[in-house]
Amino acid sequence: MEDFLEKLMEMSFEAISGVEKMPRTAWEALESAEGEQWGMAMDEELVRLREMGTWELTEDMLEGRVPISNRWVFTKKKDEHGNTIRYKARLVAQGFSQKPGTDYSNNSTFASVMQFESLHMAFGIAAINGWDMRQMDVKTAYLNGYLEEEIYMLQPAGFDDGTGRICHLKRSLYGLKQAGNIWNKVWNKAIEELGYEKLKSDYCCFIQCKGEDFSILLVWVDNLINFSNDTDRVEQELKTKFEINIIGEPSILLGMKINRDEEKKTISLSQTHYIDSLLEHFGLANANMVSTPMDPNVNLDEEEDEGKGEKEGKDMDERGPETYATTIGSLMYAALTTHPDITYAVQRLAQFTKNPRPKHWTAVKRIFRYLKGTRTHALTYGGSNQTWTTELTIFCDADWASNADRKSTSGYVMLFAGGAVAWSAKKQSTIALSMAKAEYITATHVAKQVLWHRTFCEELGIPQPTTSTIFCDNQAAIVIAHHPEFHAHTKHIDIALHFLCNLVESGTIDIVYVPSCENLADLLTKGLARVLHSELTHGVGGMLK
Repeated sequence: MEDFLEKLMEMSFEAISGVEKMPRTAWEALESAEGEQWGMAMDEELVRLREMGTWELTEDMLEGRVPISNRWVFTKKKDEHGNTIRYKARLVAQGFSQKPGTDYSNNSTFASVMQFESLHMAFGIAAINGWDMRQMDVKTAYLNGYLEEEIYMLQPAGFDDGTGRICHLKRSLYGLKQAGNIWNKVWNKAIEELGYEKLKSDYCCFIQCKGEDFSILLVWVDNLINFSNDTDRVEQELKTKFEINIIGEPSILLGMKINRDEEKKTISLSQTHYIDSLLEHFGLANANMVSTPMDPNVNLDEEEDEGKGEKEGKDMDERGPETYATTIGSLMYAALTTHPDITYAVQRLAQFTKNPRPKHWTAVKRIFRYLKGTRTHALTYGGSNQTWTTELTIFCDADWASNADRKSTSGYVMLFAGGAVAWSAKKQSTIALSMAKAEYITATHVAKQVLWHRTFCEELGIPQPTTSTIFCDNQAAIVIAHHPEFHAHTKHIDIALHFLCNLVESGTIDIVYVPSCENLADLLTKGLARVLHSELTHGVGGMLK
């Protein structure tokens, strides 16, 4: 344990995040062993910036203005095996020095980033319909927009011509506060002209229907992924508006490895390389594996015994909770994207970020040991052995008064095409006076997510039943939802929570009983024994090796 903590203390943010360390400056890049590759990448970036007329060099500047600085950001594009396929250098304005109201407007900082729920749903739809998937990116996307404000910038770091002139920016350079919003407006206008419709449920999801041809286009910043039965046409249309780089069928996307099995008709998402990177950086590549991410017999709220445990806890506090927070953050990304099976453990341990003690570090290490054993598991959609419907399957559960402050934990999971598309483990904001109320609060929480998914499906033209069914394992909560007139049982419940009753009364949602052993949301409310954890993990999406 001590070696593990020492290893953490020595690591940079990049190492803890599972990201390879990159050069910080132009000089550091050029003097590194890969200096030739980085130099070519910087030259390529500057040529493109100049060709597009990103700035004009000037000696004059408006009175009272101060030029902002800039820096180079270096990245490596990798394939699904972690091999470098491209060196990329990007000149980024240091927009943190911009003054609100002068250099940008406070209401103009929105950037295009899709929701993960939309991405998971799109994978499920593609698996059911056998649609093609194509990944693309828009070259120098932000430079397609023009600035309305007068902004000045120092010459690129490491490439100053020595004349003392400054750059009068004409286009929205990466790093500027308003750059993402400007690009979003340019993109929306262009995509609308191509006949795409922006969804109200997700402003970064666009659909197009031409006869029998249907396309779903998801956007995050300057990257695109298209799900369609006619991808070639979509690609050609986009090329009429922007300079598009066609990557092809995605193999690695946002750190997720995507595998399509044509024979089994499945699409699976995994993070094998990301997990391997974390294990390597933490020195846990050879650690012993465990079968569950959290030991259900360990009480994380108990105070440490006096003596050594207390001293180690104090030492960890002095060495900085920041390392603990960053470690939790690296695990949280896996929990949000492909591993609902660690979501509860990560959420629970995140509550001790302010003052982590040795037992919390041990619990964090256990999650890594669990991930080592499940590194090749995948969240899977579709399958030729079943006839899939477009209906959502929803489970919710609560663990009453499970925290030291007696607040309960809510959990839910939603399945589509056999795999989880949305899940959550969340500590409730109020204290529930009974198990029934804790479950009722959870059902209300998931009901809001159900409404979003119903709207999303409606906009995509995916049929949903008149009533969506939520499976719950608490009979009392189900009775309250159907019969709110039982005043003695419900008078202490906040009126906002009766939102669920209205949905049940209108027939939009129904609450149905399911035995606790079959409630998949149990995975997201507490630490479980090995057999039950394994069964529920497979239930939320196959998690096939």
